[in-house]
Amino acid sequence: MKVVHAVQSYLSHGIRRVRVSPAETLDAVWDFARRYFFTLAFLSLFSAKCLHLYAHLYSLPAPRFFLWGITFFFQDVAILLLFRIFAQKIAWRPGAALVALVVIPASLIVSFMASANTSFYVFTGAEIHWRQAKSFNGDAAAIHTLLTGLTGFLIVEGILLTVSLFAARPIHAITGGILHVWAWPVRWMAARVWPHVEPFVQRVWPRARHEILPDPQIYEQIALEDNADLSDEEESDTLLNTQLPNPLPENKRVTDGVPQRALVLTLFSLFLLLRFMRPSDPVYMYLSTTLPLTTIVEGAHRNSPVDTTGMPGYFDHLEGLSALHPPPRWEWMPNPAPEGFTDWDPTDPLALHYSPREDPLHISNLNKPVLEEIHNALASGDVKIKHVVFLKLESARADIFPLKKDEFMYKRIAETWKDKKIPPEVEDRLSNLTRTAEYLTSFPNGFDHENTRFPRKAYGGVSAKNAVTTSTYTLKSLAGSLCGLTPLVADFNREFEHHVYQPCLAHVFDMFSKQPDINSESDDFTKWPWHPMFMMSVTETYDNQEKLTPVLGFRDKQTKETITKPTAKHYPVTSKEVNYYGFVEQELREYIRDAIDDAEAKHERLFLTHLTSTTHHPWGVPNDDFDEIMGSTAGPNNDLNRYLNSVGYVDDWLSEIIDILEEKGIADETLFVMAGDHGLSLPNDGGVTPYDNPHIGSFQVPIVLAHPKLPPIEIDSPVISSQIVPSIIDLLIESASLSEDSTKAARDLRSLYEGQSLIRPQITEQDGRQAWHFTVMNTGGSWLSVRSAARPEFRLVIPLVNDVEWRFSDLSKDPDELSPIERFSLPDLASTISKRYDDDALNWLYNAAYVANWWVTENWDRWRFSPEAEKNKTESSA
Repeated sequence: MKVVHAVQSYLSHGIRRVRVSPAETLDAVWDFARRYFFTLAFLSLFSAKCLHLYAHLYSLPAPRFFLWGITFFFQDVAILLLFRIFAQKIAWRPGAALVALVVIPASLIVSFMASANTSFYVFTGAEIHWRQAKSFNGDAAAIHTLLTGLTGFLIVEGILLTVSLFAARPIHAITGGILHVWAWPVRWMAARVWPHVEPFVQRVWPRARHEILPDPQIYEQIALEDNADLSDEEESDTLLNTQLPNPLPENKRVTDGVPQRALVLTLFSLFLLLRFMRPSDPVYMYLSTTLPLTTIVEGAHRNSPVDTTGMPGYFDHLEGLSALHPPPRWEWMPNPAPEGFTDWDPTDPLALHYSPREDPLHISNLNKPVLEEIHNALASGDVKIKHVVFLKLESARADIFPLKKDEFMYKRIAETWKDKKIPPEVEDRLSNLTRTAEYLTSFPNGFDHENTRFPRKAYGGVSAKNAVTTSTYTLKSLAGSLCGLTPLVADFNREFEHHVYQPCLAHVFDMFSKQPDINSESDDFTKWPWHPMFMMSVTETYDNQEKLTPVLGFRDKQTKETITKPTAKHYPVTSKEVNYYGFVEQELREYIRDAIDDAEAKHERLFLTHLTSTTHHPWGVPNDDFDEIMGSTAGPNNDLNRYLNSVGYVDDWLSEIIDILEEKGIADETLFVMAGDHGLSLPNDGGVTPYDNPHIGSFQVPIVLAHPKLPPIEIDSPVISSQIVPSIIDLLIESASLSEDSTKAARDLRSLYEGQSLIRPQITEQDGRQAWHFTVMNTGGSWLSVRSAARPEFRLVIPLVNDVEWRFSDLSKDPDELSPIERFSLPDLASTISKRYDDDALNWLYNAAYVANWWVTENWDRWRFSPEAEKNKTESSA
């Protein structure tokens, strides 16, 4: 109540000071505004810095964090010093107006940034990287993405605005008192220097004493107002205020005492001493950067993508090597080379292409026999592949494809119910939530039930149990899975602007269609031409996807933009949009039927790629028909409940696609491929997006190559989604599903890719080389995830910029990554690992860092990407 009374008293006093004169009204407004907006900037800067340090609390060794922690506020203090000097009384009214034009917008901008960062952190578990925000794609879907955090932003901003109202006077007074003490040495020195300087000044500038400067006999203290013992009427707030040399006792400032001066100056001197003694380290600079400067500070220059400072010197086996080599010459290659094969253009003899033989990291398994179970099925001649349907599953976690009883997700759900026991009716829902995934993978889900929805126990095909994606950014993951490569290590969708260094699957099928023995008049489907087609029920404008899709080889497509046109065949759309991207997948039902009918009628082989979207935030389902799966919907449990319902919806959609294939009579001749674009760490840490989220939940995805004439095969070895393309080509060859000329081309192309075939035994290590898996983390240019198929329990997330950490986890001991080791430098990380593990783990760490350092530069070369050129291009366009 005292605080409220004080505020009321202050406001009443301000109202009394408002006169009929506009000038006096302006004085009163500025008198309030200067305190209020300074306090708003003060609270915004310090709350943002506290959040920043909290987010990286365990990234530095504790002794170093506590020793240098106070110095991380240096830039904030400097910025606030400028704010405080501006936020004082100015007798010259035009000057006050000009200062207000600086202070008020600057304070609001800082508060908006702090609110956005806080809201984003609560929403995603990550801070905003403002250097990435400068590249944000401003399309409608992107704007909708930003608006999902608007409520949190408004709440935080409201708190800051309200607290500033109550805290304005004391904070302004305390900081004024501190600045008064800081200025005391200057005043003391000036009072002693002035008598010696005055004669010279009078000769050069005779009028200075009387018109400009205060009386040197009583050279004034710097008086920044708001002392606790001064009334409003007695305040004086000019920077150089002239008053009596011996002020009256009632006007004496609380900070004028010797003990107060000694305390403030001692602490400030210690603060400065620590700051200037602090070692020069990009990590400390990153932790110190004040919020306004994060938009312009790029961080210290790095000589290498991966900062391997502190590594032993015996890692040098990749020096000077590159996988780029003149492409092989094949007699079946058309002239001119078609789209996707421009490296084979005979007019460009200097063109280089990825060569597995020249790749020092490549390990091939094509010399291994096809897995015995698959070989026996192929030998029967029953396995035929006329069409290929490839589903890219949005936010599909491997551990819920299918959801399994008594494993992580089941236990996570049980924790929300009373006594940690799931009610029978909810357990029944869970047992059927992912029944199609259970059918397609043949992975048992552990529930005591029979899957009566399907005619047999398992669909058949190859299912990977330990797979990761090539990227946790959807569009990059799409390129990785469809082209058999690792996406570009750069922020956002840049692949469409650069050299896609491998032929994508659509390009390969188009190449098969150009072989001499292809004839759509034939009754032999192996001689039919291919027709690639891309479908999704959401917008294709997000981050230039409409430019990427043609680059991946798709000219025929159905998206939100095409199905909502009045000229669309099945217009109008019958459902409502379920998220800020578009509609549910069922809006594509008739278009899929049409694509199959057209292919069969024209004697074409359909390559249908479909990206699902319902399992993307905010996880809407038709009619908001959500089952109550979680016992409590507080906090992230509500999001998780929505996510699980959307997973169930997509599982039903997969079942409907199977029904369509069977309805059209092509199920036994269709290879049904499924792969997650990325996972989602929502049940682990509450993260609603994989943006800047290094948790393992964002990386593990399902990979399935399903065919009803194949036996169900489980692959336990670690694999990655870039292996899908060579596996499909391999399966087409081995099942005799290509024409004679296409088979010849396919054999050459099969050996072109860096990934191993999934239908053959996986080789995790060969001749001292490990099979490395690289995942480009969302959004692409900040982090790189690395694992080795030879040591899949170890996982390393490597920073490519100075403002994120190294992260090491051992999944054999911590499968849910509850306690990863995070450090800002490789030496600090190695030091911690050496205390917990043996030399073998430490050597793996160094090897992974060294290999990744070589590989990132190699990745840029393969994509013909230059960070410096891109930076110059961005600056020139700005």
